Amino acid sequence: MWTWQIFGSRKPIKPKPGELIGYMNTALVIPIYCPNEKVLPFLKSFQPKDFALFVVVDDGSGAAYQPIFDEIRNLGLFTVLSYPQNKGKGHALKEAFRYIYGEHPEIHGIVTADGDGQHTYKDILRVRDALSEHPFQLVMGERDFDSPNVPKRSKGGNHFSAFYFKMFTGKKLPDTQSGLRGIPECLFPLAIDEQGERYEYEMNFVMDAAKETTIFQLPIETIYEEGNKVSHFRPFRDTCRIYKTPITYILVALSSWGIDELAFFLISTFISNERIWQVFYGVIIARVISGLYNFFMNMLFVFPSKGGHSQKSLRYAIMFVVNMGLTFGLTYAFSLLPNSWALTLIKICVDTVLAISNYFVNWIWVFSKKKHSKKPADLSAKEEGGDAR
Repeated sequence: MWTWQIFGSRKPIKPKPGELIGYMNTALVIPIYCPNEKVLPFLKSFQPKDFALFVVVDDGSGAAYQPIFDEIRNLGLFTVLSYPQNKGKGHALKEAFRYIYGEHPEIHGIVTADGDGQHTYKDILRVRDALSEHPFQLVMGERDFDSPNVPKRSKGGNHFSAFYFKMFTGKKLPDTQSGLRGIPECLFPLAIDEQGERYEYEMNFVMDAAKETTIFQLPIETIYEEGNKVSHFRPFRDTCRIYKTPITYILVALSSWGIDELAFFLISTFISNERIWQVFYGVIIARVISGLYNFFMNMLFVFPSKGGHSQKSLRYAIMFVVNMGLTFGLTYAFSLLPNSWALTLIKICVDTVLAISNYFVNWIWVFSKKKHSKKPADLSAKEEGGDAR
């Protein structure tokens, strides 16, 4: 176990435009779970002059692997942070970021690398150099997924995640899942506060980082040995974690849709015989019921974040009113067409199109997160409570 104390508020000294971060205020972070025989030789390739600080995180590998971590400590170069239970790569990275942010104010850049042999010593130093030259940008190592040694599951998964990233950020990032990254100091608070404890953390971070800064992409060597057998990535479970937000949104949208359509059917059937009033009252009452349910489910489970509830409520109310007007206008307009479908079916089609567009509006605007201009929230809480463990 490790402990550390926060002494007051960190006031980062950011480099001026055009000023390099420099090697001696950059840290290297390597999370490791159940290290294989290649880890020690890989770590031995680093020299004290490469980074100002070297941090390895033992992500709950267990007693059987402690001799390896003892050897890493004995190298005299690496600070090893350990905890007894495996909590995931995202948790390991955040433990290292919290430690660096609280204990080493001289560090203004962090390079992260995987401990499974996918990144070379040379490429890690190249990312360090790129971060030094671009001190306000997120540096991403970019692998070549057209390489013949890339497993099909990795190639297909990354192509989809690149499409997903492009769809929501409008930016092109061919390798969203690269663990070789250079993180500037301006993104430290985001890196600490970001949601996710396992593989989903890295996708969440790069998606939110794209809102706060630009991304510098650096081509790196593509290494997949023995079909990537050493990876701890679990395809189904971890893919669900990575895309938790859209999956949860779909489930909430479907349940909201069911509530809305049932309420609309009951109200439009029994409230009046005139078509315009059937649509008018049916849309308004049904949408109010389903809208309240949808808002709280989205705020609690789909786009959770701390604070700002009044602003989110106001933005959601604006989107709600606009959607209700579009639902009423489009449903009524299509119902007047010759040989039109049943009223409820028309509304289902209209709502489906609006639900897809609403996902973007919710993510980008309604439930958007604030830019991280202050110190991380969890470190503020630790300062109030004294020791952090």
